[in-house]
Amino acid sequence: MVNQNFGFAIHGGAGTILKSSMTPEMEADYRAQLRAALMAGYNILKNDGNSLDAVEAAIRLMEDSP
Repeated sequence: MVNQNFGFAIHGGAGTILKSSMTPEMEADYRAQLRAALMAGYNILKNDGNSLDAVEAAIRLMEDSP
């Protein structure tokens, strides 16, 4: 049996995004995009994928999000 204890984390970006400058809808969309990127990478690892594929999938989603 393979040990499946692992974690996957992303960083939400560089620069300054002030919560006060975001509408509730913008914040919800921002968080949803981050969650989608996080889950894309996590699910690859969960399904026995390799770490490079997981990182690439997460980055691709973050780079392609508005």
